[in-house]
Parts: sequence; C-alpha cells; structure tokens
Amino acid sequence: MPDPAAARTNRPAADQTADPGGDPVAGPRGGPAAGPAAGPAAGPVQLVADHLWGFLAALRRAGLPTAPPKRADLLRVIAETPPPDLPTLYWYARITLLQDVAGLPAFDRVFDAWFRRGASDDPPIQGEDERAPSPGGPGADDPPPREVRPGDGIEASTLSTHGTRDFGRTGERGHALMRALEAAWPAALPATPSRRRRPARSGDRLDVRHAWRRARRHHGEFIELRHLARPPRPRRLLILVDVSGSLRQHTPDLLRVAHTALRAAPARTEVFTFGTRLTRVTAALSHPHADRALRSVSRMVTDADGGTAIGEALEGFLADPRFVALARGALVIVLSDGLERGDPAPMVRATARLSRLGHRLVWWSPLACSPAYRPATRAMSAQLPSLDHLGGVRDLATALAEVRRLPAVLSGPRHTAARHWSTPHLMGAPR
Repeated sequence: MPDPAAARTNRPAADQTADPGGDPVAGPRGGPAAGPAAGPAAGPVQLVADHLWGFLAALRRAGLPTAPPKRADLLRVIAETPPPDLPTLYWYARITLLQDVAGLPAFDRVFDAWFRRGASDDPPIQGEDERAPSPGGPGADDPPPREVRPGDGIEASTLSTHGTRDFGRTGERGHALMRALEAAWPAALPATPSRRRRPARSGDRLDVRHAWRRARRHHGEFIELRHLARPPRPRRLLILVDVSGSLRQHTPDLLRVAHTALRAAPARTEVFTFGTRLTRVTAALSHPHADRALRSVSRMVTDADGGTAIGEALEGFLADPRFVALARGALVIVLSDGLERGDPAPMVRATARLSRLGHRLVWWSPLACSPAYRPATRAMSAQLPSLDHLGGVRDLATALAEVRRLPAVLSGPRHTAARHWSTPHLMGAPR
C-alpha cells in the first residue's frame, strides 16, 4: 500500500491547493488546513490515521455518509489485520463502508483520489502487478490469477461488520408467490405421533376408563369398546438463513421464504440468521405483514452483508442447550451458499451434529440453481455425506419448487445428497 506520507507530497498541485468548498472527491490538501499532524514532525502512524480520516470525510462530502460503527469496523480491521497491498485495503473499505451498490461509482472515485492518484512514483509492493487495474476499473482489483466459478468460495469473507440493511419492498408477484408458499408448507412438513393419546375408533390401546364408565350404565356389561391413539402432529421446523455478503442479492427473498414458513406454522417454526454471529429472529419475523417483518429483522441483524463464519455460527447454535432442543427431531433447513473461509472443520462438525439431532437436514443453496454448480469446495464436499438433500433456492419461485419437492425427499432414505450429487448424469441437473 502506498505510504500516505508519500502520497501527500506526490499530489498534483491542484489537489494541494483546492478550496475546501470545492471538489468533494479531492485528495488530501497541504498547508495549515491539514492540521499540525501533517507537518514534518508527524510520525508515520499519525499520517496514516490522518489519511484514513480524510478519506472518510471525503466519502461524506461525496454523498456517501457512513455510520460511526462502520467507520470503527474499518479502523479495527486495519489495525488487527494490516492490508498488505492496495487491493486488500480497497476491499476492506468497500465491504465495511459501502451499503448500496448504487454508491459504488462515487466510492471508487473517492478511493482513487485518496489512494491512487499521485502514487505512481511509489515503489511497487512485492508480489503486486504494477499494471493492475484501479478499483473502479474493469477488474475492480479482484485477484485475477484463478478462474472464478460458482461455489469456489472467492466471494466469501471473514470481515465482521455492524450496521443495518434495508431489505426493500415486496412486489405484487412476490406477494403472489408468498401466498403460494404459505399454502404449500403444511403439506410439505413431516409429521410425528403426538405424545398424548386421544379417543379414536381404532388404536394400539384400549380406553379402559371410557369402557368402564359405559359398562356401569349397562349393569356391568361391556357393550362398546373405545381405543386410544396418538394423532400425528407436524414436526418442528428450524430454518437457518445465511445473511453474509456473498448472498447479498438473495437475502431478502430468503427471509421472505422463512416468513411464509412462520405464517404457515407459527407454533412449530424457529428462524435464525447467521453471518459472523447468530441471531434469533423468530419474534421479529412473525409480523403478518412481510415488509414490516423484514424491517424488524433489519433492526436486529447487524451483520448483514458482512463476512462469513458459518462454522462459528453453527457451533454457537449447538453450544446453547435451548437451541439444541429446537433442533432435536426437527426438519432443519439451511439457506446458505456454504462458502466458508479458513478451516472448514468446525462447519463440517456442526453440520454432522445437526444431521444427527434433526429428523432431516436439507441444504438450499443459490449456487445449486446453476447447471454448472458442483459442491467442490472443501466445506461442501466434506459435509455432503451429512445432508439429506442439497437443492437450489435463490428466490421465491425456486423456493416454491423446493418446498413442493420436500415430501418426496422426506419419504426417502437419509443421507442421499452425496449419492445424488456423485451420479454423473445428475450433476448439474435442475433440482
């Protein structure tokens, strides 16, 4: 990363003498306005801090205000994991500060003005290509050496963020699909015999009390026999929704899918979100109106569009005995792309335990909607034997198709996902 001190001295004269009320994107300025920390006696740490604060102020002047928690996230990440090069700093800032893709052009202009312009005379960083495109260019500073394919984990990140996100409004077609989903859930949920027995025409046990009361009315003659049976009841439904940045475009619809399940079976459904932390959103998502429910979830979920820590979140879920009780005997549905950074062992262990606890473990991934998708990442390939089904859900329409497919999945044998995805003629087939 170019030295901010060198960047100050290498600025064009127009940048160093610009009026404070002029171009809001302009880089740092010299002279007394820069403050005493900009003088020759200022240390490199102070210069870097001044440069970063100036960059944040320039974002605000360019119409991209950032909340204080977002700015704190950026500074904390830089302090804990110093960026080795400029592309890494760019992604640190973009992930933590940018909340809407519509602001990307302005963000790139400000970043270019503060960290690119005037830095061409700096010595290149070891291992960095001097011809790399700027953050705002076609490459957007992505590491380009390897080909990006669906499910390879390139889009996953471990950065933790704090903030809220607006999940938008539901359109007319969305409302129609949500009504269809709400009607489809009851027939798709598996049933289990209830604990209490009820009077029935037939059953595995006689209702002795009822028979004795009837016999007393007929002078001790047993004229009618009644039975007791355990009527079926729907199993508990546990939905875990991934809200990390790699699923940004799918998160609103995934939460709407969870909302329809809560509407269909409010007493038997629990919903959690996870990105870099676990959040129980059942109460917030239970509002009858979908958009109001999503606004309530937005206020609760502070790690939306941030990093990915699936293993840590699932282990946190399993560490709480109250949450383990919710998973025991339930239909567990995980809505996630399965892109985990770092060691996948915690994620694989947690998935295996969820599979043992639940009645069935179903994994719905937006990536599986693509015919070219293969569960080839270390995490997905290792946990595939624990899954009963791996399907593709990226919006309400694909979710409706998967919900209607659930009865066939639940009536079959367990742990068939690995066998299904290893069959050559089924690899890439629509699910």
